[in-house]
Amino acid sequence: MPSAASTTVIATSALVAGVALAAAIPALAAIGGAYTPETRAAAMVNADGTVVRSTGVTNVRKIGTGEYCIELDSDINAAKTVPVATPRSPSIWEAALFIDNNTSRCGDTARNIYVATGKTTGGYYDVPFNVTVD
Repeated sequence: MPSAASTTVIATSALVAGVALAAAIPALAAIGGAYTPETRAAAMVNADGTVVRSTGVTNVRKIGTGEYCIELDSDINAAKTVPVATPRSPSIWEAALFIDNNTSRCGDTARNIYVATGKTTGGYYDVPFNVTVD
């Protein structure tokens, strides 16, 4: 059976390790404040094009109603990624999203991903969304 002194040392070491880990996690977050250890880029985007938080994303531009350009970090080739976008709350039930990583609509295809949002009944419509790039 361990002595009280060795139990105290073990508990103190575990506490110190936990505090060190908790302090390190925010340092890993990107400028946008998202922590996504297994994803190269991700962003939570409001309907007006503002970013709630992100990682691996350098800029989001709203180029028209329901049209957004997501600019990725320079070390990510957007044309070779598999991007996914999903609507997020508050949104409309008939929200539709389309994503394209091989269009010049946003400029340099190696840096930008195009996201179009709208209604399933037709037409562009501003919808908040999440985008993940792997």
